[in-house]
Amino acid sequence: METSDRLRLRMAMTNGHLVRSLDALWNSPDIARLFPEYLILLHQVIRASVPLMEAARSEALKLPIGDPLRDPLASYFQHHINEERDHDDWTLEDLCAAGFSKDEILNRIPLPTTAAFVGCQYYWIYHHHPVGLLGYILMLESDPGTTEVYDDLERRTGLPKALFRTYRMHGELDPQHVKELDEFIDSLPLSESHLSLMGISAMSACIGFAECVTRLQ
Repeated sequence: METSDRLRLRMAMTNGHLVRSLDALWNSPDIARLFPEYLILLHQVIRASVPLMEAARSEALKLPIGDPLRDPLASYFQHHINEERDHDDWTLEDLCAAGFSKDEILNRIPLPTTAAFVGCQYYWIYHHHPVGLLGYILMLESDPGTTEVYDDLERRTGLPKALFRTYRMHGELDPQHVKELDEFIDSLPLSESHLSLMGISAMSACIGFAECVTRLQ
């Protein structure tokens, strides 16, 4: 079994709560109000993506010369930084185009659940090993949704099409990102300790994001 498959099995142990939380959100009779709140949550999460990967890249380069994970991790994080840069601004632009206030969104203090969801990754990056961030990224990009889902949300909410622009874009890009990440993970000479950290990171992300979504409702 490939390493990426083993990680997905570990994620499956904890993603039930996330599936239920998202199902409750999508099927809520109040979805027209809740969906913009969900995008604001995503903006709060996405704005941390590049800083997280910059921290992981920096810590990867501090690994000893000759460590087989040092250069591959640094290279992957730099590549993904380039891919993800400005995506938070795009989400913010979508919200503003739909009539939401930029200042209100940026001045809103993220809930402790959001800070904890992202923040534990910094701990593992700085105080254990940057490889753990791969589990978090895998979880975030593993369920990008489909065109049918976005069309249904637009129809049911009656919200402006501009609000769905970046959301749809991730639906198109993330499957390729996940394929690349799977191949990258499977190429790494990972120890059981590395795999355990990535699994904990992915499972923590499932549980943490589920709590974030639940708090919206």
